[in-house]
Parts: sequence; structure tokens; C-alpha cells
Amino acid sequence: MRKLMILVLFASHSSVLAKEGLLNSSYEEVVSILGKPSSHDSGSVSGIRYDRYHFEARGWKAAVLFIDGKAHKLDTEKSDGSPLSVDDKKAMFDAYDVPNTGQDSKLRGWRQLSEIHFIRGDGRVHIITHITSMTIFWDDLPREFW
Repeated sequence: MRKLMILVLFASHSSVLAKEGLLNSSYEEVVSILGKPSSHDSGSVSGIRYDRYHFEARGWKAAVLFIDGKAHKLDTEKSDGSPLSVDDKKAMFDAYDVPNTGQDSKLRGWRQLSEIHFIRGDGRVHIITHITSMTIFWDDLPREFW
């Protein structure tokens, strides 16, 4: 059930969203998956305007950072603050991996950059793991937003 919950949160019926999870989705696409946000903040960092929306649904919290109308970063944790299980983390890595096709076979998987920092085989997506949370973001996201 827990694995299914993560896949509901981070996958979509659309092939575009399934390929990258919520990354690169519009606000409307994210709302269609996670529901109405519970809060919103916006601002500017190093001259880059952003909007961050906070969601809570089905036992999970998520903060989605939008730049130029597209999701560039996702922070997620369980609503009760409990540690993420191995299955929770595996489901997240699987949801954000490249599709399992012949032409993408050499790009699949994750390379470990540090104890908690991973980069997808194609170099486009990063995941940072913590005991109770995970952060997923595009490689070109400015470091000020990490």
C-alpha cells in the first residue's frame, strides 16, 4: 500500500509526467495529481523568481518549487515525520529513473555522489535522501535552491 501511495503521488497517467515524475510539470498538472495546495510562498533568489506550493495528501507532505511555471524541485516526507522505508525510497528512485527502453538502457540507474546524494544515469535529475525526507530536482537548478 505504501509503495502504491508514492506512485500515486509521483507518477501520472501522462507519459510526459511518468517520465520525469512531477518535475517539469505545470502547476495545473501538479494540482491534478496532489490536489489543492495548503499554502504558497513566492520570492526571488539571485534574481530568479519562484513560487513554492505546499501539499498534504494521503499521509504525505510535498513542497513543489516552480520556476517559469514548471516544477523544478520536490521535497517530500511523511505527514507524521516517520522515517522513509527502503521501499519508500526505492519507489521514488524508480519513479524518477529514465524509462526502461532499449535506447535508454545505458542511462538507467543512479550514481552515488555522496552518502545521501545521487544523480540519475543521464545526469539530469538529482535525489538527496534523508532519514525522513527526500529532495528531487533538475540538474540545472541553481545551487541557491538546493
